[in-house]
Amino acid sequence: MKPGDGVVFDAADWRSPGEPEEGGRVYGVTRHGDGVEVTFANGAIRFDRIRVGDILWRTDDPSLHVDARPYTHKQTVDVRVEAREGLPLRSVWNCGAVSVSVESASPLTGARSSGISVEFVRDQFGRLGNTAYALGEVAIDVSGAPFAPASLLNQIRREAVELLQAAQTAPRVVEVRDPLAALDSLRPSPSIPAGVGSPQLHLLVRTPEQLDAALTLSPASITLDYLDFYGLRPSVERVKAAGITVRVASPRILKPGEARIVNFLKSLECPVLVRASGILQTLSGETELIGDFSLNAANSISAAEYFSRGISRLTPTHDLNAAQIAELARSAGGERIEAIAYQHLPVFHTEHCVFCRFLSTGTSYKDCGRPCEKHRVELRDQSGRSHPVLADVGCRNTVFGAEAQEASQHLATWMEAGIRHFRLEFAHETREEVTRVTRAFQSALAGEISFAELGRELRACAPGGVTQGSLYVAKDYLQLPILQ
Repeated sequence: MKPGDGVVFDAADWRSPGEPEEGGRVYGVTRHGDGVEVTFANGAIRFDRIRVGDILWRTDDPSLHVDARPYTHKQTVDVRVEAREGLPLRSVWNCGAVSVSVESASPLTGARSSGISVEFVRDQFGRLGNTAYALGEVAIDVSGAPFAPASLLNQIRREAVELLQAAQTAPRVVEVRDPLAALDSLRPSPSIPAGVGSPQLHLLVRTPEQLDAALTLSPASITLDYLDFYGLRPSVERVKAAGITVRVASPRILKPGEARIVNFLKSLECPVLVRASGILQTLSGETELIGDFSLNAANSISAAEYFSRGISRLTPTHDLNAAQIAELARSAGGERIEAIAYQHLPVFHTEHCVFCRFLSTGTSYKDCGRPCEKHRVELRDQSGRSHPVLADVGCRNTVFGAEAQEASQHLATWMEAGIRHFRLEFAHETREEVTRVTRAFQSALAGEISFAELGRELRACAPGGVTQGSLYVAKDYLQLPILQ
């Protein structure tokens, strides 16, 4: 701290809201041993309003302004002046794409001695001080011997600055003509749903117990969403040995320094369920990629962009209801949509690890003892519902909804739209619950039971109950044209 610095005493913890703070410019700084004496101008500070322990903030450092000056660039303004005796002085100020005109209120008189000159105009117009502008080129067109007083040029300069500032800060008015037609060049060619082929069930499991159940059910694929990547390879080999397509799920969040995770996924040599768009560039061309809902594909334009970047099938964003998912399938291609028919919706992700906080004396993965591998954690809300909590490889936690979101009421519509790939995702389900839920879907998709019967069976076996969740379509839902 030094003389000239601006400071303020922060007493927010005890002073009433709305009270003014004490502060001002430092007048002097004197060291006394380990202490510092700071003085202010007489009457600048009311010391009776300052308490021991208040935080002192430096709010301004004049030396920073000096250091920053070389990096502060003003906008260049070019001026063209027209001066004719007997006519008002006209000036045009050009700053980039903005141009303003300023004219004197009265005509110019004749000069008694020296008339207007470029040097005189530049001297008066160049006094732009602390404005955002710097004078550039000055051109003057003079006829006769007109005289312009300095006060007139100064007034014109001030008015021109105000007009330039107003023009540059005014909201831009953009005329949009037929916005849907403007997107025609981006739209992919309409896709006719294949409408053929048997429905395929894809299971996503998160525990070895769930994997045991999945292997007995012979789904089209099994996706492994494991906490411990280093225990993942044996499970991958186990699924391959069973003759079932195996996929692995990427983390939803990937931060700098975690590239080793992507390298490990590549080394498994199996399809990847991609949950972060930042992983696409690294994995594209390496293996088959299935895009998860977190890629936020909500229309056929975004879907086509992902397909062009190596995604083979795509899961629609949870922002869409069941009817909108069907519409997306009709426009983007039902055969390339993988809809989630059963899952616990992720409510939120957090860097705070509840396993480490409440089940360990450690502070990080280095000393926590990995309680997430041994314990099952749920958060109970005020209604008594238990929301599963799972950790990922980055020690981040995801809290899932207590009820399972299921699509039994919408499967007929989805199949009519050409969707043939359906995914079931399990959180805390036991081996028996995984088996019962999957077999119910297999029976319904094979036509052995109705979709209404499927819904009743899911209500009976889902551990936390079921809901339509984001798939819900209101009875008065209006089929407005969506961006296809």
